[in-house]
Parts: sequence; C-alpha cells; structure tokens
Amino acid sequence: MTISTMTSTKHFRFGMLLMLTLSLSACFQSNPPVKTERYSLPEVSAPQQASPSVSTTTHTLLLNRIQLADYLDTDRIVIQLDDITMRPARDHLWIDNLSQELRRGLRTRLASRLGHVTVVDPQPGLTASSNSLNITIDQFHGHMQGYAVLSGQWQSGGSSLPPQSFRFTTPLAEDGYPALVRALGHNLDLLCDQIARQWQPSP
Repeated sequence: MTISTMTSTKHFRFGMLLMLTLSLSACFQSNPPVKTERYSLPEVSAPQQASPSVSTTTHTLLLNRIQLADYLDTDRIVIQLDDITMRPARDHLWIDNLSQELRRGLRTRLASRLGHVTVVDPQPGLTASSNSLNITIDQFHGHMQGYAVLSGQWQSGGSSLPPQSFRFTTPLAEDGYPALVRALGHNLDLLCDQIARQWQPSP
C-alpha cells in the first residue's frame, strides 16, 4: 500500500466518523433524552402483633401463582388512551417487573389483614396446598379519563369457594404518574380487603 493510498484511507475513515458524529448529534437534538422515572407501589404498615396472652393458631398462606395479561408483563406503566388503545409509557417504569412488584405488594397487604397468617412465596420443596392463593390479573393500568383500574379473578386452592371476580376503579387525586401509582396501590388494598373477608384457612 502506497503512502497516498494510506492517506486516502485515513481521510475516508475520518470523514465517515465525522458524518456519524453529526448524525448522532442531530438525532439527539430532534429527540432529546428524557429522564426516566421509576415507581414502586405504596408501602403498607406492618401487621399488628397478637397479644401474648391470647392463644392462637398460626396458618400459612402460599401466594402461589400471579398470572398477568400479556400486555402487563413488563416494567412499563400502561395507560389506556381510549376504548381500544393501550400504550406502555416510555419513561415511566415500575422499579421491577410488574409481576414481582405485585407479588411484594400483595404479600405485605395480605399479611397486614390476615391475623395469625404467614404469607409466603413459592419456595423449593414447598408444594401448593389447600392454603394457597392463585390470582389472575387482567387489568392494572391507568385511564386517560383520570382513574386507575384493577380487575381479574382470585381462587383459593383446595377450597369449595368458587373463583372470585374483582374489579376496582379509583379516581386520581391529581394529574401525573405518582397519583396514578398511588391509585393503583389503593386498588390493590381493596383487593386484599376482599380476599381477607372471604378466605378461610383449611384446618
């Protein structure tokens, strides 16, 4: 390779690098980076401890399966734009995948409502028993009209209680994603209230 050829090659590479840099700069100017926000469901207070003088039986509730509709199986908060259009937010995300976020939220809420019941997640060597809970969630999103919605079914394993349907809607206290997340958390509170009223542990 001659010196002139090497020089031409260097000039060509430099020109391509310059064009790429200018192209990326133009892209960022037309689509500037947006700050990503991550959210977690509101926490609940710890369950009250029973009085030591009262003799109680402690049960275990296995929070077994939480099945999400496919469009919810993501870390993005979902918004319903109209009667047929669902859109995941680009820059407003759950702190974790929604299935894990819901599992934590349900576990703490159920434990705070079910006296003398230990709520646990599936673990190696722990099989599903009659004291287990399966939950299917069809809707867990915000609506452009200003409310949050949660719907689906829950069923107690080994119980004669048939599958229980639920649907809760909570208006947003104000505009914005923080208000939406708090409203979704309130819907989860309502679901756990329903489960705590109807679930009966097996002997």
